[in-house]
Amino acid sequence: MKGPAEREGGAIASSSPADRFAAAIAGAGGLVSSVLILVVLVITAAGVWMRYVIGQPIAGIEEATGFFVVAIVMFGAAEASRRGDHIRIDMILDKAPPRLRRWLDVWAELSVLVFSAALLVTAWHTVSFSRRFGAYSPGYLELPMWIPQSAMIAGGVLISLVCLARLFILLRGGRT
Repeated sequence: MKGPAEREGGAIASSSPADRFAAAIAGAGGLVSSVLILVVLVITAAGVWMRYVIGQPIAGIEEATGFFVVAIVMFGAAEASRRGDHIRIDMILDKAPPRLRRWLDVWAELSVLVFSAALLVTAWHTVSFSRRFGAYSPGYLELPMWIPQSAMIAGGVLISLVCLARLFILLRGGRT
């Protein structure tokens, strides 16, 4: 019989509404990340085509791609964490007794939660400063910098939600 936190396809099997909400939010972030990967592919291909085949480069392609890559990482990180696709030392965890492994998992989630909190605070200050100062990107796009920087806030929130859900599962005796 499966426990409340057994894995389904690499992800935590959610049993509580909070777990399902965090999974849905992380999944939405993963979907946004996937769509942005396709957008980067299309605009990069268009930029290469226009520059090397047509001979008319499109201004701002490299700048836009850089902004999108940051958004891809920020929106996809929570889904990767939820699915267990992040980097960790499974060789050590696999040899640990179940009780120690659970506490190592709790410690790891708390560490990521502290990181995501620091990311949120720093991103909030960065976005606030950029809005107050009126900072624009230095390239062809001249985009207000708070817009692409806001992806860091969204990513921090998503990662925090996933960590909280995983901690909840671990602390009530489940596995991630």
